[in-house]
Amino acid sequence: MRNLGRYISAVLASALRNPDSSQYYNFQGRLGCVCALVDLSLMAQYRNHTPDTLVYMERYLQTFHQTKDIFLEFSASKATPAEANRRDWDLRELMAIQHANEARHNTAAKRCRQVDQETLDRANSRADLIRRENHLNLIKMHYLSHFASHVLHFRSISMYYTEIGEVVHKEQIKDSYRRSNKNEDARQILSQYSRQHALGMRLQIIEALLKTGVIMVGNSGMGMPTSSSRSAPRRMGKGRTNMGTLSELCRAHEIEYCDMMEEMLRFIKQTAADDPWLPADPTKLALLPVEQFTQLEILVSYFQEAEVFPIHRARCTGTKTFHNGGGRNDWVLVQTGGEESYKDLRGRAEPRLLALFKKRNVLCEAAGVHQLALVRVLDPINGGRFHLASRHIQVGKRSTGRDMPIVPIGAVIGQAHVIPGGERQWIVNHRIDLRTFNDIY
Repeated sequence: MRNLGRYISAVLASALRNPDSSQYYNFQGRLGCVCALVDLSLMAQYRNHTPDTLVYMERYLQTFHQTKDIFLEFSASKATPAEANRRDWDLRELMAIQHANEARHNTAAKRCRQVDQETLDRANSRADLIRRENHLNLIKMHYLSHFASHVLHFRSISMYYTEIGEVVHKEQIKDSYRRSNKNEDARQILSQYSRQHALGMRLQIIEALLKTGVIMVGNSGMGMPTSSSRSAPRRMGKGRTNMGTLSELCRAHEIEYCDMMEEMLRFIKQTAADDPWLPADPTKLALLPVEQFTQLEILVSYFQEAEVFPIHRARCTGTKTFHNGGGRNDWVLVQTGGEESYKDLRGRAEPRLLALFKKRNVLCEAAGVHQLALVRVLDPINGGRFHLASRHIQVGKRSTGRDMPIVPIGAVIGQAHVIPGGERQWIVNHRIDLRTFNDIY
């Protein structure tokens, strides 16, 4: 259910993107209700809350209750549709009797208008009955109204998280039982948990000593100084395919060689003042070895967890198949400017990976190795602001100018999730995780 909340708002925005005049109100109500509930769920996962976040959550809950009527007809029990069908049948018989009495006095046009009006009345009567009989007064919905007051009284709600017991039961009982030989399994389960607990405590002690700058080595009591600061999130190319030249890279990814050479020369010119590491001569540049990669590992900082770095694995296989399917070229987030650019995107572009490669200047011993990415950039629609109808940011293909720049992999800050939202347009799913939700929304 939690994974459904990560995708449903963007998928619904894409599916309801072109309503007509009669559908616009209902579509907006459904989309607003879903977005409010998903935003409430995401913000409830915050480890720390402020008065502002609690106000936001109460506002999301109010929006959900104000727009939830649009879904009442889908929460009906079995008895409600049966009762609606019975009343509809009685109403049809009553209308048929009236038609028999008035048939000789009405014209054909008047009878057609009367039939259309009666059909509309029957549909409205059925909908009113379903709305009266149905409700969303469930106990889980009622719990949400107490979230803000519980945070004020008990602080962190994660301490009372009931899923912790389920996870512990799986890790301590089920996994340990699978590792046993099923002979005196209770003794083996306890032994397995004891070893895991001892190793976990040992790792926590080592991590605490690393933070203080001194770590104990063996039992000698001698201290070894070490760096207490963690390194910044790094990027690493994985899945090396082969070593070749720039022309072979273009053939593997179906890229025009002249476009690739033009972008390489432009990138060298832009970085020449800081790091003159590649020759600006196209003939020499074409002969330098190029190493291709199919995967980029990106360490991203976890939201409200400064020392946890999940790994985003962005794939770029070009024309090569991925798991017996077609080629895979993932969407990524690239930091292109300050937070004031691209409005709500805060300087983040949403390009698609076209190629990952590493290039070394073998003609110069002092030159280092640089890992680069060729991407296809998209322009934000409406300047990067949220679209009022879809409640999401939309991006589209660039109509004029360069659309395939080369960037260092250090500019790639994570994976992006976009959903097709029309011809040459995509919808940015900013609710894919807590970090993206907090940064963009």
